[in-house]
Amino acid sequence: MTMKFVIRQLVRTRVISVSEISDCPKFDLVLLGMGPDGHVASLFPNHSVLGENDEWVTFITDSPKPPPERITFTLPVINSASNVAVVATGISKAEALHLAIDDVGPDCPSLPARMVQPTNGKLVWFLDKAAASKLDGAQFSDLG
Repeated sequence: MTMKFVIRQLVRTRVISVSEISDCPKFDLVLLGMGPDGHVASLFPNHSVLGENDEWVTFITDSPKPPPERITFTLPVINSASNVAVVATGISKAEALHLAIDDVGPDCPSLPARMVQPTNGKLVWFLDKAAASKLDGAQFSDLG
């Protein structure tokens, strides 16, 4: 039984809600990490699966970081969630976070992390000071 089939069954029986604006599942929470290249889930910069709008789940066989074969939710599913939390820690994430969060103009590369924009949901970033060190003067809540 594939993950896609299981999720479709859960949506069909409304164990998982469906998005108000698409046929995508509407998860209560999607928790993501972000890589130093700005990837989230197994959605990597400049990869063809970033444009996948019809499938909920897809696969790649040429991941730029091991393992090469991966499965991932697509951006429409991630952006249909009620809440998306992205966790990023360490100085190696600082530049990608700057490009993902700050208003860096029209020439900004299309980082997958920047493409996470829940349509009818909330996006929250959890960062440490090192990861946030290159961000413009945004407002932060210091949790300790």
